[in-house]
Amino acid sequence: TKEQRGYVVDCSPWVTYRILGFCFRVQSSEYNPVYLQGRIDSFINGLEELFDGLDDESFENYKNGLTAKLLEKDPSLSYESNRYWGQIIDKRYMFDLSEREAEELKSIPKCDVLNWYETFLRQPSPHCRRLAVRVWGCNTNSLEADTPLKSVQAIKDLAAFKMSSNFYPAIC
Repeated sequence: TKEQRGYVVDCSPWVTYRILGFCFRVQSSEYNPVYLQGRIDSFINGLEELFDGLDDESFENYKNGLTAKLLEKDPSLSYESNRYWGQIIDKRYMFDLSEREAEELKSIPKCDVLNWYETFLRQPSPHCRRLAVRVWGCNTNSLEADTPLKSVQAIKDLAAFKMSSNFYPAIC
């Protein structure tokens, strides 16, 4: 949001069909998706500076804030019910997941967060996997996307791609 590139900007952990991932989402009527992807990549690459400048006390403050958020009471019965149903649908049955995550968070050192970032979020790590979904609005020029990107695998035949892909294990 600092760069004002879109009217919806967020990032969060994301579970799709029991596969854990991390989602960056930017919706904009002014910029094309290729440009926005470049800005997301710049943001990800800039996180290393943020980590380097983060002292231990600040890191602990972030952890404490996240722990408090995890332990917040559900604001309504609807939220609580959806949380339970999510566990049932995913066949995980961890109805105390927030408490477990909060407890685990206490023991995570800054170096582990930095290692996770370097291994799974930052390219060119061999473990970094990305799926970019781009939707072109009527105010953008799709011809601007003709610039080939490095290490991009365009999926032309979805059925063939699905048949050739390995299944991921469940996250439970």
